[in-house]
Amino acid sequence: MSERAVSPAVVIYDNYPGNDGHRGEYYALMARLIGSTRTSSLWRALWARQPVLDGAIEASVGSYILLCVVRAAMGRRTAGILFRPLPLLQGGLLRLRVKRMLLGLVKRLPGVATLTILPFELEPGFARFASGWIYDPQYWDLHYPDAVDADRPIGAFAQEIRAAAAKRRVVVAVGRQDEAKGFDMFSQLYAARADLRERWLFAFGGRVVDRLVAPCLDPFVAAGGQAKSEYISHDELLDLYAAADAVWCCYALDYDQASGVFGRAIQLGLPVIVRKGSLLERTCRAEGLAYVAYDGEVASFDGDAVPAPTDPVLAARRARQWGEESVTKLRGFLGLA
Repeated sequence: MSERAVSPAVVIYDNYPGNDGHRGEYYALMARLIGSTRTSSLWRALWARQPVLDGAIEASVGSYILLCVVRAAMGRRTAGILFRPLPLLQGGLLRLRVKRMLLGLVKRLPGVATLTILPFELEPGFARFASGWIYDPQYWDLHYPDAVDADRPIGAFAQEIRAAAAKRRVVVAVGRQDEAKGFDMFSQLYAARADLRERWLFAFGGRVVDRLVAPCLDPFVAAGGQAKSEYISHDELLDLYAAADAVWCCYALDYDQASGVFGRAIQLGLPVIVRKGSLLERTCRAEGLAYVAYDGEVASFDGDAVPAPTDPVLAARRARQWGEESVTKLRGFLGLA
């Protein structure tokens, strides 16, 4: 006799198409940790008997509001995750004010929980429209619930970067390169500072997709920077971290949010270079992470101020703690035992 299929504990509503970036990994992690299934059907999410989690509210705030109102009327639980809460808090545009107001209203409904992926301690104003918070899954997913690629050998891409560096330390930028990710600052800093190039090698892997920063690529390469301006595989991505002494997370002013690149770096104990005054700098200060803040002025960057890596055992322990805390809170907001 065939075994009866077990119904998922949670339905995740996903209004984004595809699995770009870390999205596929994110939903696979949620499936493992809270027993979820994923649907892009708003109709199915509306009428699901199980708790519903909107995996990324920013994809359609209107759909999330509808889910909350209809399901609250039926006495069913709904939660959603905000990945970019800061624009909702600070934005003065009418559409942002309307979204902020609506989220503040549905927050009061029974069984509704809007969550940010940044602690309220970093920005207490998030409590105006959110019920609580968890740590970004990319701050802990390499170590919780199980270690990922713990014994992976250093690959050819990492060896290539290290060979080019010789005895110099290495700063890496990971993934898609554009103005938001600070590629202009990254490349211009390296090209302009001969003294920095004597002690550091800057390297990146990922497509340069922004025509506004594309002119920065040739001077960067001419100065000796290591460039792999193409889509990189998962193994090549891990090789960038394996080759790194520090990771570039100095992003544009309007890209002030949690970051998967930042999260992977701190999980591995690598120091990060963040924009001065950003949420990431506040995160580093609050959590005691290894970092240096950069204000975008080429002359002000002090390479000698970049700290040494953190003990990877301690970094992994912190990630596991954050993961356990976050999953426990998420299950509680969803009403799971």
